[in-house]
Amino acid sequence: MANKVKEKSPEERLVEEIQKLGRTNGMNTVFTNFLELTALALAIQMDPVNRAERQESYEKLEKSMDREALSAYGRMTFYLFLTIRENRSDPKDILGEVYTRLNLSNEWNGQFFTPDPISRMMAEILQVPSGISKGEEYVAINEPACGSGTMIYGAVWAMQKNEFDYQRRTLFVAQDIDIRCVWMTYIQCCLYRIPVVVIHGNTLTQEEWSYWYSHDALQVLAANACSSQVDGSTNHKQKTAQ
Repeated sequence: MANKVKEKSPEERLVEEIQKLGRTNGMNTVFTNFLELTALALAIQMDPVNRAERQESYEKLEKSMDREALSAYGRMTFYLFLTIRENRSDPKDILGEVYTRLNLSNEWNGQFFTPDPISRMMAEILQVPSGISKGEEYVAINEPACGSGTMIYGAVWAMQKNEFDYQRRTLFVAQDIDIRCVWMTYIQCCLYRIPVVVIHGNTLTQEEWSYWYSHDALQVLAANACSSQVDGSTNHKQKTAQ
């Protein structure tokens, strides 16, 4: 009886697609282009604030590639979506893992990303989401050097574990000086449905170059703005009546 060949996971197929195109185009270039294309495509759909600018950037990048490369990037995105779907109830840093498997550290100035077990342990030590008042509209959680976003996924994992509604009651504000890290965090937060604003900027000098809003972040901000307007209107009416 022949041994059954184990089917490859979507994440393994994603890595293979990047490696295949990377043999001719360079591994770092392919991974970076993949991140940019995916982040721009998501932003065009989810971020009306910056849609025109993102659309222009996407079209410019798309025109620089041949049909075969674009087809390969499309398959990469498809496998990423499948991997996210498999891990939606147990969010982890997929792109950080892919980066590690591609051995890109030397080309990224020696960067490495916090493993998921460490992120989850830190979230448990901090007892996320304890200390958040039930009366608060939402709580903002800042990540000043987000990397691939692993600390965010650790916090979300803890919130899910404690049945906390992070999609309506949190807003993550992430920042990184490396635009590739911005894209990694933005992509995964969008696909995991995490409310996030990712800032491309320097946390130390407070320089900021671009903002990337997820759809869920805009929903949280809009809901809070409406709530504030209603509260303000109610207070005004009460003062008028007095």
